[in-house]
Amino acid sequence: MTVGPTGPDAAGPVGELCGRVDAHCRAAAPHLPPGGPVAAALAAVRLRLAEPGPRIAVGGRMNAGKSTLVNALLGRRLAATGATECTTLVAWFRGGVQNRLEVRRTDGRRYHVPGRPGGGIPRDVTRLGSTREEIEEIVVETAGGHDPGRPWTLVDTPGMDTLSGLDGVALRALGAADALLYVMPHPGAGDAEALESLRRQAHDRMTALNVVGVLSRIDELGDGTGDPWPRARRVAATYTTRLTGLLSGVVPVAGLLAQTALGEEFTEADAALLRRLAAAPRDDLDRALYSPHEFLHWPDGPLDATGRARVLDLLGCYGIGAAVDAVPTLADPGARALLAALRAASGIDALLDEIGRRFDAAADRLRAAAALGLLDEAARTALAGGAPDPAARRALDDLRAGVAALRRHPLLRQTELAPALADFAAGRLRLSEPDTESLLRLATGTTTAACLGLPEPAPGTTASQSAHAARTAAGAAARWRQLESGPSRILQRHARTARELCEELYFRAATP
Repeated sequence: MTVGPTGPDAAGPVGELCGRVDAHCRAAAPHLPPGGPVAAALAAVRLRLAEPGPRIAVGGRMNAGKSTLVNALLGRRLAATGATECTTLVAWFRGGVQNRLEVRRTDGRRYHVPGRPGGGIPRDVTRLGSTREEIEEIVVETAGGHDPGRPWTLVDTPGMDTLSGLDGVALRALGAADALLYVMPHPGAGDAEALESLRRQAHDRMTALNVVGVLSRIDELGDGTGDPWPRARRVAATYTTRLTGLLSGVVPVAGLLAQTALGEEFTEADAALLRRLAAAPRDDLDRALYSPHEFLHWPDGPLDATGRARVLDLLGCYGIGAAVDAVPTLADPGARALLAALRAASGIDALLDEIGRRFDAAADRLRAAAALGLLDEAARTALAGGAPDPAARRALDDLRAGVAALRRHPLLRQTELAPALADFAAGRLRLSEPDTESLLRLATGTTTAACLGLPEPAPGTTASQSAHAARTAAGAAARWRQLESGPSRILQRHARTARELCEELYFRAATP
């Protein structure tokens, strides 16, 4: 799956670790047969490393609100929403020079079709020029679609209940992603099972290291009336605890409201409709907002049927209520001010912050780890089949040695804790609360300080700060060494990995 620049030299790799992986690729490439499978694998890895940010998959069960969240994160309504055949397709989103779609068929043929007005995926699959069964995936290119503040490539995956006929494609997309946003409208036991299934099918790659949960329809919690946020925060905290190991946390978001607040469709005419609603008797409005049906069939309200349908499509009942509440608080309740208020009410900024902390900050590690796996597999396969000449064999041996050496970097060794998180989530690994917190820090921290639970040092780290970090790492290593002697083989194995990572952190902090 190529979603980045048009060639390996289109841009340099982003990050120290990615740069070192790229250097190994450049060193090996001149000694390999051009056009061969290993050369192709190296070129694909370099393309991936040159992308501006991580690849983030958006997944979950059917009708979870995945495509609506994708649109919110893109800032444009590009993903198909609702129950259509197009929502069962794997769709990649990237910036381009024009609005168009690349259709990738199951027979290997590729072609472009125009996007719908404004860009994005049509609701009608027949406009793609092939039947649903003939399409493997689509790539959505959008003019002006790259936001430097959100340097990700997003992939919208089908609902998990549809994987029976699409699992190979969906799982390859998941395997090509660096991280996952798992969307849940109403969390329950099924989500733990679905996340566990995703983890297994993605070869243990998706755990708390790179998965964030999203509670996507907070306005539907409880009886659907009143302020949903207190309950949404309680539910998110509960499921963050219950799904420890499978994800790093759960963030509540009003998905439809976020899609409109960050999008381009809300106009001054829409702001005028909301001001008219704000002038209506509040008791009447509250009764109408009890359900979409009640609102659409509010015959004596201030809006006609077209106006009611318009604001309901943009905001939903919760969003309409939030907008009406905001109108009297704004000096000028026009479109810009209302959009700012709606954005705050949607909760999307908390999710963007979480993506920044969990995915953007860890992008160098996540992308380098994925690239090393691809390189090692390609080199191992080529060596097993017999390298064509001694120079190529030496290059492949050097490549594998470089991969092995780079994997000893502390931040890359974190990926070895993914099985520990998976065993913890499944109940196979039992730890005390302090040890659980230590494991999570080690597995998900993006710096030495974060891995050890220490404050981030100010610029110009002092000798005393380094010594403190070294002492903390040594103490953590000693604790995991104790746990290595426990009766459980699972605990022994994972404690050894944690101890070795702590020792790497110790040497990193102790060595100038």
